[in-house]
Amino acid sequence: MSPPSTDVPAPVTIPSRKPTLAGKLFYHLVPVRKATVLGNMRLVFGETLSETEIRRLAQCFYGHLWKLVVENFTSAWMSEDEMMRRVRVVGYEHLFNASKHGRGILVLTGHFGNWEFTPVAATGHFKIFRGRFHILRRLLTNKFFEKILFRRFYRAGLNVIPKKKSLDRVLEALAKNDVVAFILDQYANPQKDGVPADFLGHKAGTFKSLALIARQTGAPVIPAVCYREENGGHVMHFSAPLEWIEDADHDREILENTSLYNKVLGRMVLEHPDQWLWAHRRWKQK
Repeated sequence: MSPPSTDVPAPVTIPSRKPTLAGKLFYHLVPVRKATVLGNMRLVFGETLSETEIRRLAQCFYGHLWKLVVENFTSAWMSEDEMMRRVRVVGYEHLFNASKHGRGILVLTGHFGNWEFTPVAATGHFKIFRGRFHILRRLLTNKFFEKILFRRFYRAGLNVIPKKKSLDRVLEALAKNDVVAFILDQYANPQKDGVPADFLGHKAGTFKSLALIARQTGAPVIPAVCYREENGGHVMHFSAPLEWIEDADHDREILENTSLYNKVLGRMVLEHPDQWLWAHRRWKQK
């Protein structure tokens, strides 16, 4: 079995910044899934943070949500140049190097930072991949809202592969040496399309599709995270490809690699704990 390899930075301490006024108001007056947010934070940080610190972190998270809403609304009137100025890309050389192997590229990511605005703005920095990025996600039921809310998304050359019956389209994209992003931080039923893999110290149903496709195609898996900086700018950070963990047992091999993906995502959460989408019921079995 080969040891995992990643250049994702080590976890840092929980930020000590104070919640914004918007975060406090959002937390108290528009508490979207507040019980889930606090429950998830207590599960992860209950042994290291006080209840006061957890509530402060939750208020920082709601402040982040408010900024996200404002940014996504105002970006509809931004030019491409203005959007590019608000985002810097780190580690894009990992994409270029991986593309030389011709097997396509798999991107491991989650709901970090402004996951809608940052990828759109970042595409302007490497137009060689324009039209060659595909994101695997669920489409909105209402096609009108899908078109309105994500028109800038499509206009930037970011393609969407609907999750339902997606395998053929994913393989076609990889065969063309394109990039396919997997959002892996949502719950997946271990009895159906997931496996129970550790995430931030607790078992969580996690989609096994990324590991299955990586093994089948040999496409490299590159971690990517978006986050907002103190100055209000955004970063899209790509890391070096993860090393595949080999195991003679088929099921254990998929679990080991999926656990590695969760470990990488967990480090991203700890680096920017107020900028991950805590409103997901990530640990449903809990």
